[in-house]
Amino acid sequence: MKKKVAIIGAGVMGLTCAYELLKQGYTVDVYEQSEQIGGMSETFDFDGLRIEKYYHFVCGPDEPLFDLMKELGIYEKLKWTETKMGFFYQGKLYKWGDPISLLRFPKASILDKVRYGLFVFLASKRKHWQKLDKIRVLDWLSKWFGVKGYNLFWRPLFEYKFYEYKKDISAAWLWSRIRRVGLSRKNIFTEKMGYIEGSSDTLVYTIANKVKELGGTI
Repeated sequence: MKKKVAIIGAGVMGLTCAYELLKQGYTVDVYEQSEQIGGMSETFDFDGLRIEKYYHFVCGPDEPLFDLMKELGIYEKLKWTETKMGFFYQGKLYKWGDPISLLRFPKASILDKVRYGLFVFLASKRKHWQKLDKIRVLDWLSKWFGVKGYNLFWRPLFEYKFYEYKKDISAAWLWSRIRRVGLSRKNIFTEKMGYIEGSSDTLVYTIANKVKELGGTI
């Protein structure tokens, strides 16, 4: 008798989990509260163009995603491009994302700039996250930057992204973001990111169709 599995959420993770379980012979039902599948990768219609509700990008170390897209036959939909970054501070947008832009940023002291550059460099080279998972990210940043540096570079990010939960975020979360992006760079002056042609819908609906083909229900 086949084991039956219920999966809550038809985002990329839920659909991929269903796909893998179906290949192993399980009976799978996926339940989604929204009228649309995709979860955090949902899109909306903008005059005939599908736009992602949230900001997504693909990085160089995302090997599991590459393997999945190859298996699904949509790897050729993955495109790479050089990207630009800006830092919005006190009503002005400054160029960001490379050592020269950091040094030219007029609102930080030399010490704050050195701390920032060293922090990002060391975090991107660090390979293990286990110790960081036991540290709160605000404590980690305060130790590196002090109150002034934290307020300048990091406070808006955590307040607007996590609100009242910002004190509960693990330092490992920020480390993983920095390392993933850092390993995707073409060089220290150029950031290179990937995107999926046709938006995340290309990935989401390809997996969903495979789930249905294998007998799963959504």
